[in-house]
Amino acid sequence: MAALAHRIVSAAVVAATMSPVDTFYPAALNDTSYITNSSIGTYGGTYSAPANKLSGGSPYGVYDYCTMPHPRVSEYTMPSDPHAKLVHLEYMQRHQRRTMYNLAPGGENQPFDCSTFEGFLYGASTGAADAIPMYADVYTDPANPFVDGLPYVNTTCFFPQLTTGGLLDGIQHGRDLWALYGAKLGIIPRSINEHVWLRSTSSPLTQQSAGGVTHGIWPSHSGAVPLRQQSGGVDTVNSGYPCDARSSTLASIQATDAFQAHLDVTADLRAALGDILGATDSDWQSTFDHFSDNFQARLCNGYQLPCKFTDPSKCVSAAQAEEVFRAGDWEWQHYWRNNALAQQYIQLTEGLFIGEIIGRLQAATTSKQQYAYAHTFIHDNDLGPILGAFGISQMRWPAMGSNIAIEIWESKGSYYARVLYCGHVMRTIHGDLDWMPVNTLVNILEPYVPTDIVAQCNA
Repeated sequence: MAALAHRIVSAAVVAATMSPVDTFYPAALNDTSYITNSSIGTYGGTYSAPANKLSGGSPYGVYDYCTMPHPRVSEYTMPSDPHAKLVHLEYMQRHQRRTMYNLAPGGENQPFDCSTFEGFLYGASTGAADAIPMYADVYTDPANPFVDGLPYVNTTCFFPQLTTGGLLDGIQHGRDLWALYGAKLGIIPRSINEHVWLRSTSSPLTQQSAGGVTHGIWPSHSGAVPLRQQSGGVDTVNSGYPCDARSSTLASIQATDAFQAHLDVTADLRAALGDILGATDSDWQSTFDHFSDNFQARLCNGYQLPCKFTDPSKCVSAAQAEEVFRAGDWEWQHYWRNNALAQQYIQLTEGLFIGEIIGRLQAATTSKQQYAYAHTFIHDNDLGPILGAFGISQMRWPAMGSNIAIEIWESKGSYYARVLYCGHVMRTIHGDLDWMPVNTLVNILEPYVPTDIVAQCNA
């Protein structure tokens, strides 16, 4: 088991002809052969990070599921125009490392330990004394009659929750952003002011990631900071508003011949994993979301791949996990890029937020833009449709800390945009998104903004 786990969690050997950035754009990702070809391995990607420590990271630019690269001074390339000035930064990122959402139905053989992470929960009132800061401390009462049930995990974690390693990664993420966009390019101010827009979803994962990243950017800041969130039921991120058409469109995408073909070629794999994990119901067997989530959370926090709760000799192998990850990549490419309903699905899922982005980009070319730096902390299911709207060439699963930086530059009265994905210029069906008129970028995104989302959701 140790040798097999080491094979998958160690950095894969990248072919001599493949640059680190190439690991983001696998050839043949639209074909099920990408899933079943075991020689592909992780396609140069990394699925490893230590428990409760800052990730060591991969060579810069490599697809690193646990800690995706982000813009850094040492690798950043300035525009060739000597007159260019950065006037707006639109930054979006997924939260950092976490525990899994999906516990093995048959029981977890490795209890997670989150005793070094303190998730604070307290309130305060303007003009009144602050409440005592309190954090959630998970424990198990041995007298609880449900403790002996197989699905129960005796743990000090919530599922999901940010881990100590994820928090430390977020702080480093923020330090690197400050060094580049603050100290070097001057778009992030030295202190939080009215020109900074910070937003998250209602999930503690994104809120706590925001706390870590902003501490890395402004380590000397004292006092509370407003983190904008939209009300539940109308939130324009994280599928936060009701939309029946969103669910029916996804069902239609999953009913396509291509999606069924990927289930057909992985039938034996899913059956074997179902036996090991007791994961035989449709939630686990209809997509690779749950298997991927469980395995990624383990490997990205210093744990091994799972074994059967009742038989420790039956364990998930590295080769099986690699195939799960490849299948997950294939599914994300299929959802947001490689199906006839992709544009409609993006509109229903993320179109309103894409419209908000467009509004800030257009305002940046006028005197109406209040915010020089806008940073939104979201989820993979937000980044996926945004990447799809840009027309990214190939889309692997947007991993932990994945990020999109939209830079707006001014030169001699004209405004230009470029888009970085995890620190490097994004490759798309429109070409590299590097130094184009802002209106050109807006024209790429506008077809994904719904004209009447209420009618479209109720259709």
